Amino acid sequence: MYTILIVDDEKIERDGIRGLIAEMKYELHVIEAENGEKALEYLRLNPVDILLTDIKMPFMGGLELAEQASLAQPSLEIIIYSAYGEFDYARRALYTNASSYLLKPIDMDEFAGVMSGVIQKCSDKATQQLRTAEIMQGYQKGLEYEKEKWLTDLLNGINVISDAGTLPFGGGPAALMLIDFKERYFDRNYEAFEEIVQQLTAGEYEMLNLNEYQSVLIVPCPPSGGREKIRGLSERMAERIAERFYRHCCIVFSPVISDWQEISACYEQMEQTLDYKFFFEDTVVLFAGDDFAGRIPDIVSAETLIADINQFINLGEHAGASRSIELLFNHLSRNGSSSAIYVKYLCSDLVRNAFEQSGRRQKTDFQQTVERIFKSDSILDVKEVLLQALSEIEPEGGAQGESKRHLVQQVIRIVEKDFRDDLSLEAIAGRVSLNPTYLSHVFKKETGQSLIKFITLQRLERAQHLLGSTNMKIVDIAENVGYWSSSYFCLTFKKYYGISPQKYREMLDE
Repeated sequence: MYTILIVDDEKIERDGIRGLIAEMKYELHVIEAENGEKALEYLRLNPVDILLTDIKMPFMGGLELAEQASLAQPSLEIIIYSAYGEFDYARRALYTNASSYLLKPIDMDEFAGVMSGVIQKCSDKATQQLRTAEIMQGYQKGLEYEKEKWLTDLLNGINVISDAGTLPFGGGPAALMLIDFKERYFDRNYEAFEEIVQQLTAGEYEMLNLNEYQSVLIVPCPPSGGREKIRGLSERMAERIAERFYRHCCIVFSPVISDWQEISACYEQMEQTLDYKFFFEDTVVLFAGDDFAGRIPDIVSAETLIADINQFINLGEHAGASRSIELLFNHLSRNGSSSAIYVKYLCSDLVRNAFEQSGRRQKTDFQQTVERIFKSDSILDVKEVLLQALSEIEPEGGAQGESKRHLVQQVIRIVEKDFRDDLSLEAIAGRVSLNPTYLSHVFKKETGQSLIKFITLQRLERAQHLLGSTNMKIVDIAENVGYWSSSYFCLTFKKYYGISPQKYREMLDE
């Protein structure tokens, strides 16, 4: 409904025009003013679509009002009405800012013609504004998509940096934060999470949502004191998330990066650091590059760590085993209750497993390594012997390679069968009896992509099939492929394919 402001110092005239509007059933919201000054005061504070004003009024005449009104609201449609003797005077106003004119006494047919024309102009402008808004919205979404793609390429090491002017924060130093949840979070809480980010960063940030579980933030950070700043920001964010959503999360923050070409390597280090989250039950903030051996909680038992080491050995991942050995010995040193003989026995058992898995059955090699372990004078010497032994034992590629391929194929079958379910890394790891950290490591090494990304692609490929082969509503397709939120599904679909699900369907129909 459009708003019309009727301005006349004669109430009877205003009542007459209001009556004509009602009689001709124009859907207009009518406002009245008794002189130009009051009308202009209203116009400066309130949106109006049509101004209908007499010429001769006290304080401020209609022509002056029309001039001031068009400055206050440039899109305003203005109708001037006047007595016959003032016609020439009124006609001159048509060459300035008035839309049309009426003569007193008002003829009903003439009034109907003028009003219909002005209302149509208002309608045309509203349509054009809507089209412009849609174009701008599409353009803005296109820019957001391009920015997300650019950030994704940046994290993945694709060289997309041309000059500092195209970089966030003018290419100045920045730091990254990787926010990770064990349960699905971002598909339902992305906007609420962004509110927290806005408040904590004062709007200075770039954010890339990776999936339902993870998002990455990039924030400007000074080289001096930057690490303390990003640590503080990470800790405050973890607190706000816990207060508002009662959720635990892991936040990994990076060193300050001055060279944006280093972001990919830094992000890779952050992903490796994220593996330590499984040793913490509650919210934890970690710095990428720290030695976490001293931070593993006492609730983690030596038996758990040994089982993890053996899993790595069984899969031929001696680098992962070495990392877990560091954790084990730190745990043993901190605990202090294990005897030297017990520690040496544990290490001998790990070496035996490594020899067996590698295919090296030489008894003398094994015995020599065990003798070195038992002759060691300190727990640190035992650790060094164990690490050296692992580095010298080459895994037998065939059997262990086949074991890893079998594991990955088992995981792929689970995802292909149950992609509609709430599949988390932890849930799948439980089904294949493997530590989530090592499942993630092996899956990415064998397939070249993370397990979470693989699940996302399975869901989107199924969505593509349904868009092309059925008439299902998009909201139903989103639910069918495992998304709780149809809007999040649409955003994810466009992020991967560059177009919305609706546009994809229309493209197939052409």
